[in-house]
Amino acid sequence: MAALPLLMSCDRAATGPSLTPGDATMDRAGTAAIFVVQPTIMTVPTYDGSGQAVHPDIVAFDSDWHGARYWMTMTPYPKSNQTLENPSILKSDDGISLTVPTGLRNPVIAAPPHSKDYNSDPELVYEPQTDRLVMFYRLVDRNANTLHLSTSADGVKWTAMKAPFWERSHQVVSPTVAPRRDGAARMWYVNAGKAGCEAKSTRVMMRTGADQSGKIVDTKWLGPIATDLSIPGYEIWHIKARWIPEKAEYLMLISAYPDKVGCHTDDLFLAHSADGVHWTVYPEPLIRHEDRDWTAAAVYRSSFLYDAQSDQLSLWISARGSDGAWRMGYARVRYESLVAALENGQRISPRPASLFPTPTQQSGEQP
Repeated sequence: MAALPLLMSCDRAATGPSLTPGDATMDRAGTAAIFVVQPTIMTVPTYDGSGQAVHPDIVAFDSDWHGARYWMTMTPYPKSNQTLENPSILKSDDGISLTVPTGLRNPVIAAPPHSKDYNSDPELVYEPQTDRLVMFYRLVDRNANTLHLSTSADGVKWTAMKAPFWERSHQVVSPTVAPRRDGAARMWYVNAGKAGCEAKSTRVMMRTGADQSGKIVDTKWLGPIATDLSIPGYEIWHIKARWIPEKAEYLMLISAYPDKVGCHTDDLFLAHSADGVHWTVYPEPLIRHEDRDWTAAAVYRSSFLYDAQSDQLSLWISARGSDGAWRMGYARVRYESLVAALENGQRISPRPASLFPTPTQQSGEQP
């Protein structure tokens, strides 16, 4: 069974996850032309019971795969507690209502044995050649960032595989992998250097899978080489990329923070590229942190799926609100309208009537 980088297969009547009509209410005419569903908070079951989660990633199938069409990874992060930041798995029939798969106990990746080490940055993809889910994640210790991976043939039982590679801290932040059916997979990650979250300058690196059939497990990752990804006035912090065959290009969501202030007030941007090295980034954010109460502190690492039939993007967003809590949300946008607005430098969300307060910074590096 093949996974699709889409919301639905083309033989389905619907074009993506649905919310109640009230959730899709538009507050401005311009925004209504872009948003099909405004950014809306989701309920996320976490193993610690907090419901606070970050770093979503999602795989969609055109029909049920072991009992669900959508499979998601995320990490709990209550009060920015890194010891709880352990990759977990959820499933869904609609991409919005999330449950723990029967027989699975989260987290699927246990906390490291040393209290000062932590897991972070899960990435979930599907390998069609072996019909299994593949999770990449980052283990952070005192000196290194090690990229680990685990696989599952049913979404419930997970098996650790050989770690692909490691770099010095913090040179492998937010890894993201884009498989292709017509060639080698690509991987990108952020090199933030020793300063990590407080870096004054970051670079996005790319590696290429040695397996030309597109396999992502048991392949060497060649490189890295530096991309030209940059955003004037911002530093790139976390990323999510996919290959979109209908557009013959890669799309990337980018969480980035203003220059010289550290990763505490991120906004969300969109970029595209034909080769994965040379990118066009729209300088106007897709989502600004100050536009909503639940994103008031930061719009963090988010994920997306593209539906070619409707030409829409579904977004799974993680953010920190004015109350200091981390939440996940869902939105859907018309891609053509979004790109037209971004090319014209149009603000995507209306300015709020009043500014939302920014919470006191909590201890710990952002995940």
